[in-house]
Amino acid sequence: MTIEKRKLNMIQRLMKIEKSSSLEKIEESIIQAEMDARTEESLEAIKRGEVMTLDEFRKSNQEWLAKLSTK
Repeated sequence: MTIEKRKLNMIQRLMKIEKSSSLEKIEESIIQAEMDARTEESLEAIKRGEVMTLDEFRKSNQEWLAKLSTK
């Protein structure tokens, strides 16, 4: 089964769920899976050296805020 078919199948199954508590459990599982994926991506980026110092991060944020305030 392709990933697209699996997604559609899951959507169809979700649409049949009536209990809010069941949907909350599924949502929590999805959130956890998303967080796990983001953690893995971050760890891989760190391994590749795609990091910045705290000072670089602070400067980047200040530049971003400055751009926002001029709009």
